[in-house]
Amino acid sequence: MRGKNNRKNSWIDKFDLLILAATAVFSGVISLLDFLGMLDEIPWLAERVPILILLAIALIAGYLALERNTHLESIQSDIEKLSQEVTGSTSTIINSLEGVEFQEFDGGNALLSYVSKRLLQARKQVDDLSWGPGADLGVGLEVTQQAIQGYWSRIDRVSRKILYREVFVFNSPERLRKLREMLKEDAPGYSCAFYKESYAPLIQFMLIDQEEVIILNDQFPSYLAIRHSGLAKLFTDYYEAIWAGATKIKEGPIVHQEIVNQILNSSDQETFTK
Repeated sequence: MRGKNNRKNSWIDKFDLLILAATAVFSGVISLLDFLGMLDEIPWLAERVPILILLAIALIAGYLALERNTHLESIQSDIEKLSQEVTGSTSTIINSLEGVEFQEFDGGNALLSYVSKRLLQARKQVDDLSWGPGADLGVGLEVTQQAIQGYWSRIDRVSRKILYREVFVFNSPERLRKLREMLKEDAPGYSCAFYKESYAPLIQFMLIDQEEVIILNDQFPSYLAIRHSGLAKLFTDYYEAIWAGATKIKEGPIVHQEIVNQILNSSDQETFTK
């Protein structure tokens, strides 16, 4: 159908050009004959030469104006199509970002405040990592010991309502102190496990309800909170693999006391970190 329309338009254009050329030739011939005085013997034609030339000029001018208008309409149509394509592409990009919530924090204090709030808003479970060589959230920051204790108390409160899992690497005394505190409180929903020390750079993160990923260690000073179903699933699967391979210390109400004794009573850290 499009091919037939193109051929039809091509024949119309050729016909228009033929009419325009014939008009130009006719007006040129009339003007030349009038200039040579050869139309004097034809009075009725000689008297109408100016009118005929004006008609020819009008016809040519009208055709050029119509052609220019058609060309402008074509340009306008192309611009409208391009605008629609750009709008469509923009909509596609925006739609692809639907469901993504991204927050970046200026520093650790702002992140600590956000995490404290999100802990109390958690509905199902929290999965936490305390294993990087950098300071944990609320430890290496310019906060008071009271603030750190308050953060740990919120973990205890959450663990009495929902599941809270934490994986340690005991490469700092503060983590041993945190473990003692969590075991003393003995919240039924709190579980923890550990790995022997690794010298590989490890990113610490926290998962809230398997929906939000919060990057929260000081080794890499990028404080982020991201909500996206695909990313959350990736980190959830990663955490499950981490948890499955870790040595369990406490699983809900069950405390593996022999492991606790090995960690807390050892005066030589090499027993469980090497």
